[in-house]
Amino acid sequence: MTFCSDNYPNDPTITDDTDLFRRIPRWHVYYDKNLSRWRPSSAAFEDDSDGDPMSAYLSSVLARERRNPSTVLAGHEGYSLASITAALARRNNQTVHPSPEPDETSHAAICGDKGKNKKSAPKRQFASNATWFVLKPPA
Repeated sequence: MTFCSDNYPNDPTITDDTDLFRRIPRWHVYYDKNLSRWRPSSAAFEDDSDGDPMSAYLSSVLARERRNPSTVLAGHEGYSLASITAALARRNNQTVHPSPEPDETSHAAICGDKGKNKKSAPKRQFASNATWFVLKPPA
């Protein structure tokens, strides 16, 4: 966790009940027969392919700016929007770090090992516990 602690330290001002929104492309949305519902695949919660931590959008910043969470979908036609809580991320050994970008003030980095193929891997926990805000099932 040294890389995350050094580069993306956990921000205690982001409360555990803060929703962390994640854009989900159609190819990461599937119907889980065991849960009898649509859910994101665990691959939707991996770190970026360039090695950067997983991106998310802070509900607290969106609320402060009086923005609907769906505004983070601008330019991402066909994407869904799901959320996990900061508490769930932290319980899975992730740091929650604000990382505003010039065009998106609510951007955050969720840093930590997302796990490989273990059933208890953080990315699987995120996928199983995610809540839909905008759901666009594949056609």
